[in-house]
Amino acid sequence: MERQWFYFVLVCCVLALAACSSDDDNPTGLAEGNMRQATVTLLTTPNGLGDNGYNDNAAQGIFAFANQTGTRLHMLQPKDAAEAETMYRQWLTDNAAQDSAVMILGSSAYEAMAQRLPPLTSHFSPQSGSRVLLFESEAAIDGVSTVLVCHYGVSWLAGAMSQGFDALILAATEGNPALEESIAGFQDARTAYAGEYEERPCRTTVYYLADSEAGFAMPDSAYRYISRRADKADIYDELIFPLLGGSEAGVLRYLNDNEFTTALMVGMDVDQTGQSLRIPFSMVIRIGDVLRQYLNDWLSGREWPQHQRFGMKDGAADIVVTPNFIEHLTIWDDRYADPDTFQRLYGKYKDEAMRKEEAYEK
Repeated sequence: MERQWFYFVLVCCVLALAACSSDDDNPTGLAEGNMRQATVTLLTTPNGLGDNGYNDNAAQGIFAFANQTGTRLHMLQPKDAAEAETMYRQWLTDNAAQDSAVMILGSSAYEAMAQRLPPLTSHFSPQSGSRVLLFESEAAIDGVSTVLVCHYGVSWLAGAMSQGFDALILAATEGNPALEESIAGFQDARTAYAGEYEERPCRTTVYYLADSEAGFAMPDSAYRYISRRADKADIYDELIFPLLGGSEAGVLRYLNDNEFTTALMVGMDVDQTGQSLRIPFSMVIRIGDVLRQYLNDWLSGREWPQHQRFGMKDGAADIVVTPNFIEHLTIWDDRYADPDTFQRLYGKYKDEAMRKEEAYEK
């Protein structure tokens, strides 16, 4: 239902923007005499929107920019990689001679395509009015700007805050750079701080849901996997670190279907307070704010760097602790009997996480 509501609201907003804009509009920041309507096009990944997380946050940031400035917004939602490439090729052809169009490629899944189909650098560059932006990438690509929010430091902080629990890193697919960076950060913190529970070292398990990008859209498989793990345990009390995109819905469904489970989950990409009573804190990646700033800079005529990397130090990534977490639980244990447990852990390890992020980036 939430996924369908997101689509409904987003489509209505895009249509409203198109209806309120005319081809004669000339938003602030475009060169005088340019009579073409400035446009921003988002090429989403297949099944990307509606994940109530990273992809939706990116789309919401772009929409907020369009709504604020009156810039025309187009959204291209391909059914697969082949259709995405066809759409991108067509956009490059249609906008090769324009000076007021931006294409945003939604995630590192399009990195190889962008390298294979570089825009004409005479028309598309960080210094031009028409630009291509690829997020979730730090590749050097002619005619394309790339931006990445570092996941290592904030994942390290989440790992440090999970001490005292067995942890399950449940990832959509192996080899995705952003996921592997998160896994590395979380595991490195667990190596140092996982600790013990009932005189037994706390374990960390990694499991990949699929061997392809399809793992981001398999909520039923995620649900079944968690159910099987829980069935094999006397007491299922792992802390789940979900790197799943839309498949995370399956983990949430399991937690919400099982009122007396003692398992916990780290909210992922956005503040997921309220999505489940079993979320003590969320790992927030503010990609929507980053993209909105890029677009504001474009509209103001400011150049984009070839590549930028953001992180905790920029406020682009952080942990948000669920307020009053233990007050609403049906069942809880002594590991968070102190109502400030997770806030205290956040305060204790945040500075170290930022130092770890800085060292990792070097």
